[in-house]
Amino acid sequence: MIDPRWRTVLTYAPYLVLGMLAAFAVGTEWGAWARLVPVLILCAAYAAWVLVMRNLPFRWRDRPLAIGVFMAGAILLNLALVLLQGYFGFLTIATFTFAYSLVEWPWELFAVGGTAIVAGLAQSSSFGPDLLGFIGRVVVVAINIVIMCGLSWGLLIAQRQDERAATAAERARLAREIHDTLAQRFAGVVTQLQAAEQAPDDAARRRHSDAAIELARDGLAEARRSVQALRPAALDAMRLNDALRNLAASWSARTGIPVDFGVSGDGRTLSTDAEVALLRTAQEALANVERHAQAHRVVLTLRSDAAGTRLEVRDDGRGFDPAERHERIPQPEEGGYGLVAMRERIESVAGALVVDSRPGHGTAVRAEVPA
Repeated sequence: MIDPRWRTVLTYAPYLVLGMLAAFAVGTEWGAWARLVPVLILCAAYAAWVLVMRNLPFRWRDRPLAIGVFMAGAILLNLALVLLQGYFGFLTIATFTFAYSLVEWPWELFAVGGTAIVAGLAQSSSFGPDLLGFIGRVVVVAINIVIMCGLSWGLLIAQRQDERAATAAERARLAREIHDTLAQRFAGVVTQLQAAEQAPDDAARRRHSDAAIELARDGLAEARRSVQALRPAALDAMRLNDALRNLAASWSARTGIPVDFGVSGDGRTLSTDAEVALLRTAQEALANVERHAQAHRVVLTLRSDAAGTRLEVRDDGRGFDPAERHERIPQPEEGGYGLVAMRERIESVAGALVVDSRPGHGTAVRAEVPA
């Protein structure tokens, strides 16, 4: 399938190049009808060939056989023009464009190689008919074939590298989405069920069981939402600060840990990706507090100004040594992937994440995205 960015080039560039060359031929060969008429006829034939085979909306035009026939005709017409006038080698600009964009690998090499032969013959059209001139033509044609086919190979390698990079980025993004939705909810469900088992009375047991059921329902709804649009449902009906306020209130009600929530600044609008990144970071930071910090209080703040938007989640829990955590491979049950996921998500929107913690002195997670 043709890249949409090439469609305009493929539609108009051949006619533009051909028109300029035809105008040049008329200006330089006017009166020499024996040379000019065949050139103009071939120019018209090339333009008609492109129009019929590529621009008119026939269903068969993108079939491999039709593309092969089109390229063979374009190369032969270009060759005929070059044999009449060497400066029609410039028309290979259009023919090369078709070869690189229309023909699938490895058949692209035949189309590119054939066009390179035409370009080489045009470049060596001034060589003499003797042996030295023949050798010169062969060398020029060979150089064209090697360079242009080498370019084709290089473009293939670059395309495959881009595809691998895109696949890796997509895998990382999906891993973050799964971690930020299902994994967090499942961890919360397990925590609530464990608390229910250790509850001193039926009322406490029921409270933890109800919280586990609610977390499971939220996780299922968020998973469905992520599959459909990969955007948190919390951001559909409200702004980021309201979503964070609701997150803090629901998390505090479920865990029993007070959360002081504050907003300051001009409240400027962020991109969807930046809002999602900050909300997910807050969710993961609170999840880590619940699982590991043994905190008694959390402070969640959101600040905006001309430089950007900053989110901070600070707790008074037991803390940890970030350097020690960084030196060893984090285990999923420790929340180590959560720190990696937060950093990757924030960096994906050109932001920065800082984790400030010391054993016995709590933890502060700060995320900043540019304005």
